[in-house]
Amino acid sequence: MTPRRSRHVFQSLGLQLALTLILSGLLLALFSPIVALSAAVGGITATLGNAVAAAVVFRAYRSDQAGSLTARMMGAQMGRLVIIAVAFGVAFAYLDEPDLLALFGIFLLVHLAPLWWLHRVSDQAMTR
Repeated sequence: MTPRRSRHVFQSLGLQLALTLILSGLLLALFSPIVALSAAVGGITATLGNAVAAAVVFRAYRSDQAGSLTARMMGAQMGRLVIIAVAFGVAFAYLDEPDLLALFGIFLLVHLAPLWWLHRVSDQAMTR
């Protein structure tokens, strides 16, 4: 991946991390610490899963190896699912009654934030 193209990956991961921190802080101010901790675990899980998937998929490859790229994409998705399952398993094992709405809601919001971000970047590129 070239530095120019990797910029969007780092921007979307930074967006996910910032969104996690902001929402966790907001929930800490409004609700109990367990709600904020559940939100932080959900957001960090989504960010970590996407970071690992991006690292696996976007490392250097040759364009004549389409099958290899497809296998890496499938492997990245499997790795992401393992990370999510382990992180949620640890959260349920060690958090005393996690707030499910915060955990899964922030996970979903942070997980889908890159789609919005890349759509926004694509729209900007099309108007140039």
